[in-house]
Amino acid sequence: TSMKRYYSCLDMVLSSHVGITEGHEHDKYLQVWTNKDGYRYVNVDTTKEIGILRAKSLKLAERHLADVVFVTYPALTTHIFQQQFKGRFFTMFRHPIERTVSEFYYRQVANWEPVAGVFNPNLAQQTIEEWLRDASNENEWNGDFMTAKLVGKAAVELTPDDLVMAKEFLRTKFLVGLVQRTEESVDRFDTYFGWGGKANREQCKAEYVRTPVNKNEHQAVENGSEAWNMLAAVNTYDLQLYAYAMQLFDEQAAMFPNLPRSIPIYQQPPPPPLPVEQQLPPVIPQEQPVGVSIPPPPPPPVEQQVQQEPMT
Repeated sequence: TSMKRYYSCLDMVLSSHVGITEGHEHDKYLQVWTNKDGYRYVNVDTTKEIGILRAKSLKLAERHLADVVFVTYPALTTHIFQQQFKGRFFTMFRHPIERTVSEFYYRQVANWEPVAGVFNPNLAQQTIEEWLRDASNENEWNGDFMTAKLVGKAAVELTPDDLVMAKEFLRTKFLVGLVQRTEESVDRFDTYFGWGGKANREQCKAEYVRTPVNKNEHQAVENGSEAWNMLAAVNTYDLQLYAYAMQLFDEQAAMFPNLPRSIPIYQQPPPPPLPVEQQLPPVIPQEQPVGVSIPPPPPPPVEQQVQQEPMT
């Protein structure tokens, strides 16, 4: 929601679920309309499969009416964008366990949500552990949600090969942002797409990026707790994908040499310890710097030596 509001604030035309509200789901022709807040939308819903097919039939990409297209099924966007009408993915990743925990608490209070089934005040009568133990809620846990969406499969059908495919899709097609580095991520997005020069950008950032919309304070789930371990068990692929997203976030910093560089966020897991018989003695630090002399490489064999021609 915060990202949608931010780019609407920048006076950009969006394609999202809002596009077919206020009676526009029955429009016969593709058009841009403005809501009461002054935000502009294309009259298609690209967050649903049927909406993607409708966007294709109405030639959304060919008409160049939308600045940003929000999608829930990246694998299906090939129906909209083609070789001659390209798009570039950008996304905000959140830790999969933190995402589910946040959703659990958000749904308890989100009476403003227009989507049926999102607001559920009955969840406030349960602990998150009780909610997770109830197998009838399994479809609400969103286990391995990100991996499943990237490869276009149900989470229960995922295999290790799908994780490999999702990582490659992410590496080759996405500009990666992280929720825990929201402002830095937005700066990268805006720089890449040429949106950094918008006149009211700082005002919009202050309102929607530094102060996220629909932020809901709640109790955190500790790493290693029962709830954490239960969610980790149903997010085995997403946890690996998220670690890879953090790695890509650090690597993609090189694409933005003029932006401030933050401390790298991805930490490689330490290698396993060597067996005792293979361990080297520790290096004892010296009080003074110790010079190291590197001998020159040996000369090549005679038959490989090449005489340099004198310059004229």
